Amino acid sequence: MTFTAPDTDQASPRSPRFPRSIFSVSRAEVDHVSFVVKQGLTDQDTMLDAGLAGYLFILGPAGSLDSPWDPHHPCLLHPTQDGYTPLYNGDGMVYRIQFDQGRAYLKTKLAQSASYIADEIVHNNPNYPNLNFANFGIARNSIYLGASTQLSVTLTPVRFDDNTPYRLLLSVDMGRPHEIDPVTLEIVQPIGLNREWQAVNPLFANFPFQLAMSCAHPSFDFERKELYTINLGRSISGFLPTLRQVLRHIPGLPHIAKPPAAVGSADPLQAPKQVWHQLWHWFSDGVESLIRTGSDQAQATQDTWQSIVQLIDAIDDDDYVELLRWRGAESGGEGDPLCFDRWKIVLEDGRPLQIKQTLHQMWATKHFIVLIDTAFKISLEELLPFEQSEMIGEVEELFRDLADNSQLADTPVYIIRRDDLEAPWQSNPQPRTVTARQLTIPREIAHYVVEYEDKDGIVLHTVHSCATDAAETIRHFDRSAFGDPNTPLLAGMLCDGMDINWIGSYVINPNGEGEAALKPCLIKQDYCWGDPVYAYRNMTLEPSAQVDDMYWVFFGGWEELLSDYVSDLYSDYKYRTVGVEAARQANRDGQAATLCHVHIDRHLNGDQGLELKLSTPDAYTFPPGHFANSPQFIPRQDGDGGPTDGYITCLVFSAPGEADHGKEIWIFDAAHLSQGPKYRLCSDQLNCGFTIHTTWLPEIASPPPNHYSVRDDFEPLVSTLVERYQQSWLSGHHHIATQLRALFDQIYQRFQA
Repeated sequence: MTFTAPDTDQASPRSPRFPRSIFSVSRAEVDHVSFVVKQGLTDQDTMLDAGLAGYLFILGPAGSLDSPWDPHHPCLLHPTQDGYTPLYNGDGMVYRIQFDQGRAYLKTKLAQSASYIADEIVHNNPNYPNLNFANFGIARNSIYLGASTQLSVTLTPVRFDDNTPYRLLLSVDMGRPHEIDPVTLEIVQPIGLNREWQAVNPLFANFPFQLAMSCAHPSFDFERKELYTINLGRSISGFLPTLRQVLRHIPGLPHIAKPPAAVGSADPLQAPKQVWHQLWHWFSDGVESLIRTGSDQAQATQDTWQSIVQLIDAIDDDDYVELLRWRGAESGGEGDPLCFDRWKIVLEDGRPLQIKQTLHQMWATKHFIVLIDTAFKISLEELLPFEQSEMIGEVEELFRDLADNSQLADTPVYIIRRDDLEAPWQSNPQPRTVTARQLTIPREIAHYVVEYEDKDGIVLHTVHSCATDAAETIRHFDRSAFGDPNTPLLAGMLCDGMDINWIGSYVINPNGEGEAALKPCLIKQDYCWGDPVYAYRNMTLEPSAQVDDMYWVFFGGWEELLSDYVSDLYSDYKYRTVGVEAARQANRDGQAATLCHVHIDRHLNGDQGLELKLSTPDAYTFPPGHFANSPQFIPRQDGDGGPTDGYITCLVFSAPGEADHGKEIWIFDAAHLSQGPKYRLCSDQLNCGFTIHTTWLPEIASPPPNHYSVRDDFEPLVSTLVERYQQSWLSGHHHIATQLRALFDQIYQRFQA
């Protein structure tokens, strides 16, 4: 990698170009590839410190089976070339870097879940003409198979016994978590059987691969040996906020969208469903005699009516959030190790908890579960397929204007007392309820850390993503915010933020009211621009009783990543610090990616309780044209165990050179960031794309044998669907039944092998 000013052709002379290397990725799997270690920012070869040991894991999307090839690098794919697929859509690729006696070695592996195997089998296979998967915005779906679980977001170590090695989970917002073998990087098992996960919406239920919404950052309590995650339900009107409003203003439709409460209903929230079930019962009685005769017309009428009922339920069905607890092999009792304890979460007034965006992250403290409606919204228009053409682009642009909305400026926080989680009766098909207390933190939160010890209050650390919307990616029809047609926008990448971010820490009093419930501490620096991602010592290996030092990477601001749509969407931002025109100009001028160190001081102040003070003692500004993310803290072997005694690694992208693809791993001394990287790991086999999250393990070992059977997991769903298609009055469905049966027989054989 050459460290000179980047080429600024087609961009403002004031602003460096965003590195195109992030848009290319390889799906090739490699093993024990040796890195070349460079000294700092020089080309001098060297050896790593002896204190750098263990295994660094990085996770990210690696495109799809039908992603186009990069025209400049035939060995690489360009997943966003179509102009509407976001960078974070793609099958998960695990990158493992082993540090051993001054050297570093790379191993990569695609995360091959059952849905990935299905995608691979049907891809360009003439025996399955109806089952192909395709990219639908942020997801990858098949019309008859459902949603692929693309395990590309986070890695979560767990350990149910202190005398056994760590186990490793891959987690996503949309799909079940899966365990992998840290040695082979092969998929071991999903967490929870299909029957234990509810689809996010009734429209997504009748597929072998149901679209289930979960938590991308589940929380493992290393003290109690419990994993917590969630199962989230969303109505279509929740994905499409304007649809609910439109339906309410059309004469006659309010009664269809939400029928009146049933007489005698104990729960008015269930009344609409009861009304529709009663209507369906009346209709079934009316056609029963026709069905017995096998009439095609009767079957068609029944299928049509059932589809209508399902659509109405899906549009305005009540949202829900279930808290799930998994205790590994002990959770479900002998012979059923994948079962969950589960609770439906309600608010203090008895209403079910409804999430407007996502539960991207959650934390378990000693006495509480903390949930946050995080600033990563999922709108319906982000789940629809569009082709790159002028006409369709105009339709999508119009649909986005109608369906999209800005992220919440205020962050809802929900707190559950762990003492309220009585052990539920496992055989009870209905989950018990648990009450969450709600409070609000001003400004958005996407990623955050909660300390395990909570005797002086719940302590939360974050960087507020102020008017910085990670869910908004550039589309092929977007225009530059600067009105310059010569400024190219880079389709697929996250958009710039429209305000400076604030670093924040909070002491939350779970019993407090009003202002007494929340004690904030906020600071900012000039480099607080773009999406922030954190690291700190032991961030995934044990509960941090208290966090004194954190590290944040800020993505910066780039002229080529600000569209007029996002600029306008956040022009009326509630907590604006920097004026709209000043924010636009800051992005046009360019804001460098920055790695900073945040120190947290604390003291108990009599009746005032715990008080926090923040400072930023150290920071490193990356060279122009360099983009950094995926920070990870690696403790120094045989060090003093202090919060800054170790290394910070980052994945760094730059313009591709003649001898490399512009992708390296930089290693910093965590106590001296401003000195720049101590080492750079270089290899032409490090062909990753956009990644965010990481973890580190001191040692690795394969997990113990498990009882999971892919046939037992999927066959109840598959056999039901095959029978339904076989009995359908549509002749084309008979072919779907045959293809489904043949496909899953192949999948079962693959997993048995």
